[in-house]
Amino acid sequence: MSTNNQNFVNPEEQPAGVGPDNSGQPQGSPFPDQAPPNDGRLPGGGHYIHQDMYSQPPNVVNNGNMQGGRKKNPSCKWPVFFAVLLTASLTFLLTAGIGYVLFGKTILNRAASQGTAGPGQIEGSAPSDNGSEPSGTIGVHSSKEGLSLTFPDQKGVREALEKFTSVYNILQENYYREYSDAEMIEKMTEGLTKQMGSQYTFYLTPEYHASVEESMKGEYVGIGAIVMRDQNAQYIVNDLIPGGPAEKNGLHVGDIITKVDDKDVSAFEDVGQLAAMVRGEAGTDVTIVVYRSSEAREMTFKLTRASITNVSVRSRMLDSKIGYVQVSEFSENTAKNFEQAVSALKEQGAESYIFDLRNNGGGYAHECIGMLDVLLPPMEVASLKGREAGKPYTETWKTSKPALVPEDTKFVVLLNENSASASELFTGVLHDLGRAVIVGQKSFGKGVGTITYQLEDKSAVQVTNFEYYLPKGECIEGKGLDPDYPAALSKEAAGKPISMLTIEEDTQLSKAIEILRSK
Repeated sequence: MSTNNQNFVNPEEQPAGVGPDNSGQPQGSPFPDQAPPNDGRLPGGGHYIHQDMYSQPPNVVNNGNMQGGRKKNPSCKWPVFFAVLLTASLTFLLTAGIGYVLFGKTILNRAASQGTAGPGQIEGSAPSDNGSEPSGTIGVHSSKEGLSLTFPDQKGVREALEKFTSVYNILQENYYREYSDAEMIEKMTEGLTKQMGSQYTFYLTPEYHASVEESMKGEYVGIGAIVMRDQNAQYIVNDLIPGGPAEKNGLHVGDIITKVDDKDVSAFEDVGQLAAMVRGEAGTDVTIVVYRSSEAREMTFKLTRASITNVSVRSRMLDSKIGYVQVSEFSENTAKNFEQAVSALKEQGAESYIFDLRNNGGGYAHECIGMLDVLLPPMEVASLKGREAGKPYTETWKTSKPALVPEDTKFVVLLNENSASASELFTGVLHDLGRAVIVGQKSFGKGVGTITYQLEDKSAVQVTNFEYYLPKGECIEGKGLDPDYPAALSKEAAGKPISMLTIEEDTQLSKAIEILRSK
């Protein structure tokens, strides 16, 4: 599977056993081996959940959701990390009611032996080693007796930590399975991200993180299906890589995945975990169970994994004056490939263009801005409002090069309910500027972006970091983009990959052609 890492993506979309949607980029979840909408896809929607949008920092990776925004490499310092873990854990412990916790009685008892803290009590800010007052930052401190965690003695902190200590000790002593302190800290790492209030903020294991990075490069081993997680937590196949194992063996767009090798998908935290299980070594088999709503029945597919090369950008002339460009995801080199496609179509006589972003769960934000740079003159195209290093920040995204096409060139963008994150940014900018009309269906509605912080053990934390605003000032989070010309595919056509639809079957594309020919 691939992931729509995008940290721009909302549906966690990711290629399962597939890679990034390389008809231009990773589309969907790791099931094409994206969303999005991680839900998928940068996520969304990934993946690399969604996937949703990614920004430029080299060691900042998205997952299926538009990622990034800031152009500097974020740092991740362990003291701050453990501090956030401990404070955020309280909410998770109370709501989840399971053993996601931070430190156990072993550490607390060590602290007690120093006369500082013990079960049922937590120390406040302690003097520093040099005798001065602590700086007020939260941190982990080491001594020959063990470890201790200090917080500024602010209102409510002591009571919250005392409650946390009680819950931790109850779980450590009475939960029916025994976990070490290190294991419980790892669980807390994963659990606390789930309680931050954004579906695009989550923890990635080293394996999942590596899978997301791989999928965004457009090559991986899987089944060639792009999968997203929808608002109902269902994992849906939203595109198929032509010639891949999934397409060859009869998997359909719209199929709902229910099991992978006898494991119920409800056990997966996001589309990235599903993708990781679908992927494997080339030549090995994986069994997928899906529910096909058009036939009201379950179906089982035994698929042999294969090397997948996902082409994120595909293009062709529809007639002597209309060029067509399909972008399946915003993965590495998508902007470069998009520029080459537009340039080639222009040389062939294209005077107007149709950009097909259906089932595109998002991807890297800088690839999206790079695509806009091909079509627009230097200008501000979006603004961001986010938070970094404990402080709010604002930023603008701009195009910087002369447009490749004339200013009066007409554009139509095709969207559907699986178009998310960077897809919505690209479309929303052109629409707000009066350069494009939208045909199809209401988009997913992911108006936030994420940054992924890689940790020392190669795991990562994806953090919802900013909201983005279109040229007219609107954030489409939870809203989506409405089409100017609503159009839906027939039930039969909706089950096929977009690239395999005929003009007669593709009523949305036919409507776009009609609009351009009438102008």
